[in-house]
Amino acid sequence: MTAERALLGHLKGSAGKSGPILGLRIPGFDSFFLRPVKSGAEHIDSHDVTCLTKWRNCHVRAFLTEFEANTERTARWLSEYVHFDDGRILFMIDDASGAPIGYMGIANIEWEASYVEADAIVSNGKTPRGLMSAALRTLLRWAKGQLGLRNVAVRVLSDNPALHFYRKLGFLEVKRVPLRCEVQPGMISWVEDPSLAHAERYLVHHFWDDDESRN
Repeated sequence: MTAERALLGHLKGSAGKSGPILGLRIPGFDSFFLRPVKSGAEHIDSHDVTCLTKWRNCHVRAFLTEFEANTERTARWLSEYVHFDDGRILFMIDDASGAPIGYMGIANIEWEASYVEADAIVSNGKTPRGLMSAALRTLLRWAKGQLGLRNVAVRVLSDNPALHFYRKLGFLEVKRVPLRCEVQPGMISWVEDPSLAHAERYLVHHFWDDDESRN
């Protein structure tokens, strides 16, 4: 195991335990910071779970899986999926009082390829102008500097208004893949299917050009 991979595992394993925890300060928004979400089953924060559930439901069409989230399902996702995935970590954005106002993460890490994707960037709708951009830039530069993940990407649904948000940050579109809709009891899934000639929705793949002059 590489030191960077071990660091990510340590952050997830120590979140919620006593002692200091990582807090990423956000340049230009010094009273806000990024905090690793507690995902270990014995340390999960019920308020975090409530926020994650509520905000996901507000933005359900931005995800590849559409369903009505509840706190039990969210807590199980954190403890059984996020916690044991060594290619994923989730952060809360906290204000000066420690109250969560949004979340974002990195996922689908391929350590050997130095590859990572921005994931699940969600606001409560009341964040200061420019905060989400600054927070994501902070998180991705941390991933590059501390985890050695040089190749940064994001995948966004073609009808998601956030496409403009990512382009302003310097994400460059590289391809669009058609999506097939699969309807299951209580859930709709959008699955990449390059064989489709036309589709209702596409998944837009981007790579990040980290030009500091955009700050």
